Amino acid sequence: MKDKTALIFFCLFFLFTSAEQSHGATWVTTNGEAEIANISPEEAEQLALKRARHEAIAKVCGVQIQAETLMENFTLQGDFIHGVSYGRIIAEKITTWQVEVKQPRKTIPPELTLQVTLQAQVEQEKREPDPYYKAKVWLNKSVFENGEEMIVNVRASKDSYITVLNFSADGSVTLLYPNKLRPDNGIKANTVIQIPAEQDRKGLLSFQVGTLPDHKRDTEAIKVIFTKGPINLLAEVESRGNYGVMASTKFALTEIARILSTIPPDSRTEDSAIYQVVNPRLQ
Repeated sequence: MKDKTALIFFCLFFLFTSAEQSHGATWVTTNGEAEIANISPEEAEQLALKRARHEAIAKVCGVQIQAETLMENFTLQGDFIHGVSYGRIIAEKITTWQVEVKQPRKTIPPELTLQVTLQAQVEQEKREPDPYYKAKVWLNKSVFENGEEMIVNVRASKDSYITVLNFSADGSVTLLYPNKLRPDNGIKANTVIQIPAEQDRKGLLSFQVGTLPDHKRDTEAIKVIFTKGPINLLAEVESRGNYGVMASTKFALTEIARILSTIPPDSRTEDSAIYQVVNPRLQ
């Protein structure tokens, strides 16, 4: 949750790939993999396939993210998710399956990774955002002191699945919700939801904020992505811990864009909240 500076850049770029064109669609070859750990072989197979499909769409669409900047005056400029192009697979062929065994040291059990190679024909589509799909996120405070608890409030105009991300001052991004303790991220239309819920804050789960060491003040951001269908970043994006800490803003945005490129723009929306954390001992 801690972050380092009052300025966070959402950088973005296009990734284009050369591929065979056919009837307005593009054939690409991609790979997907999943560890057979804490899930069944059948679940690993589906996850590996999903990752290969997402990568195929991302290649054809380009992981297209418009540059966004979080400003010191708490203003978020730009629209992240509507800058991500959308595509769909219209034909596919699995060419290979294989299992890789990894055992870095003999003192630990071997790890099994299921890998798939996929040939997919992807069609890029243009759709407009749903003007009636509105969402709002706000916090219990805009300025916190070290150790205070943050509560995220969300509301959407339609039934949604929410993904709550914290962009920290140290450059990391944390998936606050859903998490391993609360994996269900569905909400009903026009209903205000608090995260963490009141019953969770009494002991199971809380979000405490703090500045970086020796910092008087840090600025961070909460971004909430709303989708009409379920997505699960915890399962699909490499992260660590119960909350899914991702290594960097660039990595997080690229991975999120890869997943969003499979979701039509009229089925996703977003909102953000900027907050500050101050260290009263250094003021």
